[in-house]
Order: sequence, then C-alpha cells, then structure tokens
Amino acid sequence: GALIDVDLGSAIERCSGDVALLSQVVTETIQKSLKEQIPKLRQAIKSGDVQEVHFHAHSMKGASATVGFLSLSAAAKDLDDVAKASSLEGADGLTDALEVELKRAFDYFNKHTEAVDAALARCGGDMELFYSIAKEMVASVLPDQLAALEEGAAAGDAAEVSAAAGQLLDAADTIGAFFLAEMLQVMIEKANAGSCDGVVEERLEEVRVEVIKLGAFWSGVNGEDDDSD
Repeated sequence: GALIDVDLGSAIERCSGDVALLSQVVTETIQKSLKEQIPKLRQAIKSGDVQEVHFHAHSMKGASATVGFLSLSAAAKDLDDVAKASSLEGADGLTDALEVELKRAFDYFNKHTEAVDAALARCGGDMELFYSIAKEMVASVLPDQLAALEEGAAAGDAAEVSAAAGQLLDAADTIGAFFLAEMLQVMIEKANAGSCDGVVEERLEEVRVEVIKLGAFWSGVNGEDDDSD
C-alpha cells in the first residue's frame, strides 16, 4: 500500500520545538480518536446522524493535520466530505479506512519514539549531545550521502547504490530515523540482488522526501529543551 504521509517538521514547529510536548499531543490526539471518536462515528452512522458524523470527522481532520499525520487527515476529510454533502453513502467503509489510518499512525509514532529513545540511549542519555549530533547530520551528512546514492542510481551501479544506502542507513539509525531506515533496507535488498531498476528509482524519490522532512523536523527541534525524560 501507499506509504503513510507524516510531516513532524510542521508539528514540532507548532509545539515551539518541544519534543516532549509533541509526543504528548500526538499520543493524546491518536488515542482520543481511536477510543472516543471512532466509536461515536460508528454510532452516528448507525443512527443516520449526518451532523454528528460531520462534527467528529471534521475534528479528526483538523487535529491529525495539526500533529503532522497528513494521510490520516486525508482519510478523515474523505468521510467529512460525504457528511457535508448530507449523505452517509459509503460512510461505513470510509470509517473503516479511517480506523486503519489511525492504527498506522499509532504504529508509526510508537516506532518513531522507540527509535529516537534508542538513539538517545546510545548517546548516554545526553539529550543536548544527541540533538546537536542529529542537527549536524541532517544539515550536512544526510544530504551528502543522499547525493552519493543518487550518483550510484544514475549510473545504474547496484554496488554503489548498496554502499551509499548502507552509509545513509547508519546515519538514519544514529538519529533514530526509523522510517528512512525502513526505506533504505528495501533499497539495499534490491541493490544486493543486482537490481538497479525502477524500484530503486521509486524508493529514491521517497528517500529524498524523507531526508527533507527530517531536515525540517530537526531544524525545528529546540536544542536547549532537555525537559523530556
């Protein structure tokens, strides 16, 4: 299926660079949607209450966009658009799709948190050190390694693609960038199998986008903020 679309860079900016606040807001938003709003949506659809469906779908659309979960917001918008047209045709299926996106968002953020916590632990729990390393890596190391990866792909050199993707994977692990790491692992498998075809090019575009998103996220993180535990 399509990759989940998440932009934590815009979300961290709204949280004034406070990583702990972002984590709290994202967790509360997703949990409220799963535990409260999805059951209320299903009940409203069952009773044919178009206004109630519109209220909850519109609320979830805005809240999920605020915390950077764009594919989740899009799924809520699909349901909201139906309700705004004073119809509930297909609403059950759209709610199913919305619930799937919520669970994907929950899984994504858990993995993100675990990966960042593990990367922080490798810095001895020194948050200031970890933040400075991450900021430096997204500003210079990741773009340089991405350029090497692009050169290998342009030359059709599977060995170079594998080597460059491996270096980028090490950097991703260093800063807890699990989503980038997952993309690179797929690319490395393809390259190691001797493939440097359209699959690698497709993944390369996804990697480019993710490197940009990581740059936006870490440049928005407040390096002085060490209140998180």
